[in-house]
Amino acid sequence: MAVIEQDEKKISVVKIILGTLFCFALLSAVIFSNVQQLQVASEIAKKQQEYVDLQSENVRMKSDLAGRTSNKNVQEYAENVLGMNPLKSSQVEYMQIQKDDVVEIAEEDQNLFVKIRVWFENFVAYLQG
Repeated sequence: MAVIEQDEKKISVVKIILGTLFCFALLSAVIFSNVQQLQVASEIAKKQQEYVDLQSENVRMKSDLAGRTSNKNVQEYAENVLGMNPLKSSQVEYMQIQKDDVVEIAEEDQNLFVKIRVWFENFVAYLQG
């Protein structure tokens, strides 16, 4: 009976060791999972901060562009760099345009073959829609 008790003690020790190793493996897996989650959360926070920085840079650049293209700045650039001057009222000339005039172009005399070709082209265009 001593042999059976010894075998049972060995089996219990092996079970305890295996149980401990299994618990250690589970604990390691949980710790590894938490480390992975922390790394992902840290990366998300960095990307969100980068996004906020890019948004503020966009706002800054838009306001800078609006300042550069204001009427006053454009006028100063035209006068100082391009040498342009504002238009004076004496430089303005008004023109009257008649809208009712119609110009008619007389058709050229075409021979029979040209008329047939034009008729055929018009017919094909009509069929095509």
